[in-house]
Amino acid sequence: MKGKDVRLIREKLGLSVEEFAELLCLAGYQSVMNIESDFRKPSKLAIRLLRYLDGQQRKKALDLIEEFKGYKPK
Repeated sequence: MKGKDVRLIREKLGLSVEEFAELLCLAGYQSVMNIESDFRKPSKLAIRLLRYLDGQQRKKALDLIEEFKGYKPK
């Protein structure tokens, strides 16, 4: 997955760079910028998640993201 594709998915979801970093469990802004500029590749798990979210309607994808944010491990 190319950085351009990652950026398009982030924009489609309407997420800021910081929100996107949190979703992918990245350190922050620079980590996302490194991926979007093809300096770094996302993990295989991140790619699967992004492809899944990209295949969903925006509302459903955002609902899933909210569910992830609210998850607290036992």
